[in-house]
Amino acid sequence: MQTIISPQTAADLVGSFRSFGDYGPVYQVVSTVNGKNLHVRVVQTGEELDYPVDQALEDPEAK
Repeated sequence: MQTIISPQTAADLVGSFRSFGDYGPVYQVVSTVNGKNLHVRVVQTGEELDYPVDQALEDPEAK
């Protein structure tokens, strides 16, 4: 049985693909900005923005 480990810090999220909430678009975490934000790229549109770490930690991993 494989254990799934949830990310705990901003650095753990870099490189991951997540979705905004349960039904939102998929985004990739590009880098950390500071202790409170991440730089993300929305896969569908290519838009890049800063996004709160706390929100990203609650967003589900993209499937």
